Amino acid sequence: HLDNLTHLDLHKNEFTGQIPYKINKLHNLIHLDLQNNKFSGDIPSEIGELKNLKYLSLWLNQFGGEIPSEIWSLKQLTYLGLRTNMLKNIIDDSICNLELDFSDHNKFNINRNHLCPPYPSCIEDYMGRQDTTNCP
Repeated sequence: HLDNLTHLDLHKNEFTGQIPYKINKLHNLIHLDLQNNKFSGDIPSEIGELKNLKYLSLWLNQFGGEIPSEIWSLKQLTYLGLRTNMLKNIIDDSICNLELDFSDHNKFNINRNHLCPPYPSCIEDYMGRQDTTNCP
């Protein structure tokens, strides 16, 4: 019965575990703020099915693995915060399809992860500090 939910703000609650893959059932979600918790595991690719999403904040958690490329299909996105996690690997060039202002850290922040170069041209100057110790 959460079909009409548009905003979900659960920041600073010390939640643990993974984001349920059924997050995609929240079709009308515009604002998802899960920052400053202890979520871990992979970011579910099902977030990419939230086509109305404008605000996605997942920073200050313990997410690992790759950033799912499905996120790059969220055409309404105006804010993406993924900083201070353990995200790794290479970012797909399709991130450049987003209409985000990548230069504005108040709209795009991906620093303090383990993301490997080469970085897509649209974000290479805005990656911030990355731990590239385990990059190929």
